[in-house]
Amino acid sequence: MMFKYRNRVISSYLFKLLLLVSKKILFLFLLITIALKPITAQEMNGYVHSNYSGITGAQMNPTSLVNSRLYFDLNIIGVHINVDNNYIFLANDEYKFTRFLSLNPEFPEHEVRVSQTRVENRVYYDFFNEELKNAFTQVKVYGPSMMYSKNNRAFGFATSLRNIVSGKDIPYEIAKFGAEGFDYYPLHRIRFIDNKSFRASGISFGEIALSYAQVIHKRNRDHITAGITVKGLLGFGGGYWSVDNVDYMLPNGDTIVVYNANGKAGMSLPVNYANNDVTFPNELIKGTGIGADIGITYQYKMQGHTNKHFAACEQPFEDYHYSIGLSLIDIGFVNFKKNTKQIELIDARGQWNDFTNQDIETVNVLFGAVSNTFGSDSTALVNEEPFKIFLPSAVSAQFDLRIQQGVYLNSTLVYPLLLNEYTIARPAQLSLTPRIERDNFELAIPFTLYEFRYPRIGLSARFSKFIIGTDKLGGFFGLNHFTGMDLYFMIKFPLIKGNCFGRNKRTDCNNLEFRRMKRSMEFLKIR
Repeated sequence: MMFKYRNRVISSYLFKLLLLVSKKILFLFLLITIALKPITAQEMNGYVHSNYSGITGAQMNPTSLVNSRLYFDLNIIGVHINVDNNYIFLANDEYKFTRFLSLNPEFPEHEVRVSQTRVENRVYYDFFNEELKNAFTQVKVYGPSMMYSKNNRAFGFATSLRNIVSGKDIPYEIAKFGAEGFDYYPLHRIRFIDNKSFRASGISFGEIALSYAQVIHKRNRDHITAGITVKGLLGFGGGYWSVDNVDYMLPNGDTIVVYNANGKAGMSLPVNYANNDVTFPNELIKGTGIGADIGITYQYKMQGHTNKHFAACEQPFEDYHYSIGLSLIDIGFVNFKKNTKQIELIDARGQWNDFTNQDIETVNVLFGAVSNTFGSDSTALVNEEPFKIFLPSAVSAQFDLRIQQGVYLNSTLVYPLLLNEYTIARPAQLSLTPRIERDNFELAIPFTLYEFRYPRIGLSARFSKFIIGTDKLGGFFGLNHFTGMDLYFMIKFPLIKGNCFGRNKRTDCNNLEFRRMKRSMEFLKIR
């Protein structure tokens, strides 16, 4: 394939940006872009904190299974798409979300002078400033999943397919070259010294999860639960690069001078690196791994607890004044062992002439050219050792306050944990979500401080068995510049505690709460 360094449509921007970084930081990042080019985080704040979230709530804190208003939940299908960055955008006065629904969308274009002799049309704009640039995109498909809760215990099983790409602390000039090309002349003949480490990584994998949650303490109104989810991970492909520092200059559009660079990159893809033939689906699994979510929750209940054992459908939901949770989420990694290729630069220096005009058609040729330019020969810097890519790990704290019956206010903090230099960088978030809960309807409006600095508003609704929502409502209506989107929907089959099959009325259930209610009503009639 011939490499191109310009981007004409917003959907391919991430690919071009990462490709630039690979060439700029010694052309190493192609390993990721080949794997993840076809891929298009918010936290689903409008839904995962609900008492009706069922098996989905376990992704934020596994204890939600036993504290749920549901005793059974079956997820049939679900999709969550999240794309975000703080560099490239569509202007809000030119943006219409309906264009994305068109088979042949046409976006307004404007002219950008790329070089002294060339002007090109662009559909996007950029925040061209010296701030570091970040990007995060995830497509998650929720497969068949279920949970079952009875008395003090709950079990869950979940399947999903996940594709994630992240870029963290990317220098602004690299982002600019990625958008406009290497012949963007205003940045030529400038020596850039980037001493702050930056990284990017991507992974595609399947996930099979088993969850267990249990009440571990009950005393009066105090109620403590603990839970864990263990995940088996099947890696389909992944790649990374991590740069400790780089000192370089582009005297012109086809020459790069590297004064000093330290970094590494790796890939494991369903691709033949000698001819770019795709080996999928014959050689699907490139690595395996393990992950976990761990959580604990304290609730101060509305009433004292009961130790009575109920049938599953009869058990009552014990409401609370407030709930405090703490969890570790997405702790784990995929260890890629098959079809791996890595390259590492240690105090590398050199000059690469005419690199944009070279016919680099395969991954092997690319790696050989980088190794030959900055090492002793075409294989000196290359190896085929295994490597691990860590999941987007984070620590999360949740606080849920009951305002009145069926009305709650949730506040949640998600703070990323970078466990090693190959970790997918999860965005930090602080959210405040008021919600109204009913058995067959729910409405939530999450307010999120994304990366602790970008305010966002969302909307989520549950209509019995169908859930739809977004944590970034402005991206659909042009309320601000379009830097990405967030959208999720699910189809479920939930069964609510206290509602038994074969009974005409919910109050006929033989649990303590409803029996007391029925006796009270009978007493009033007698009076």
